[in-house]
Amino acid sequence: MKAGKILSALAALALTTTGAMAEWPDKPIQIMIPWPAPNDPSTLVANAIAPKMSDALGVPVKVVNKPGGGAVLATAELARSRPDGYTIGLISIGPMITQVLRGKTPYKNQDLEPLGLVWSSPFTLAARADAPYDNLQELAEYAKDNEVRLAHWGLGAVPTLIAMKAADVGGFEWKETAYGKLNPLLVVQGDADVITFSTPGLTDYVEAGKMKLLAAMLPDRVPAYPDVPTVEEQGFGDAYSIWFGAFVPKGTEPAIVDKLSTAFFQAMEDPEVAEVIENVGVVPNRTGPADARARMDRELDEFGAIMKDLGIIQ
Repeated sequence: MKAGKILSALAALALTTTGAMAEWPDKPIQIMIPWPAPNDPSTLVANAIAPKMSDALGVPVKVVNKPGGGAVLATAELARSRPDGYTIGLISIGPMITQVLRGKTPYKNQDLEPLGLVWSSPFTLAARADAPYDNLQELAEYAKDNEVRLAHWGLGAVPTLIAMKAADVGGFEWKETAYGKLNPLLVVQGDADVITFSTPGLTDYVEAGKMKLLAAMLPDRVPAYPDVPTVEEQGFGDAYSIWFGAFVPKGTEPAIVDKLSTAFFQAMEDPEVAEVIENVGVVPNRTGPADARARMDRELDEFGAIMKDLGIIQ
């Protein structure tokens, strides 16, 4: 093909691509949530975000819950979806990092492109109010000579890994038990001594004087409990969080990724959405596409090392 024809073909391709972008979006966009709808914080926030994104993008934006398999089923469906920007998933660190490391997923971390990390769930290590320790150092000293029963979601769950790492640093071992239906009543009623649990779910028990918080599982302190230091502040591990991110399938056009990311984060700034975020108790953690990818790559290495040290993976 002569040079003139090549240039003409490239110009035509550029015009076609530009035209396609100018028309995007031209049909409804779906936000997929891999957890059941009732009382799910991500669903509540996404339902507030959807109409704001719809106003910004000019097409309907709807929220669809597709629970199952510890969020792996919906994440796998997202990874298989067409990379056209019409399907977004709100996925947490578990199915994106630790489940991948355990070989429990039919997808790789790199099969999804982040629009950004959006918020974190404020998990906490908590004990019964009359426990003979008020922080991780006192807990570690007590646990060296006494049995301490830890109730958790499972060994592959991020809060559990943070707790296991804290025990490793503190020189003690938990007597740990995973529960399919984890509940603070396990501690209140004496079936467990310490629990890893979302802070909003502990509030009633703390205010009633039945439980106390030992450490926040976030890089920063939980806004509702500014006097409770983090795991890192207490010297019992690095700063991790149970983050949630917005993702699209690998191969989505960068311009579409940027447009979706901008619309999502602008919606989070809306006063109505900000009020919902505050009410459900998640902690905004806005990280753009590039920084989100860098963090995930780093945490794949770091959690991989932690899980190997603990014998969870080879």
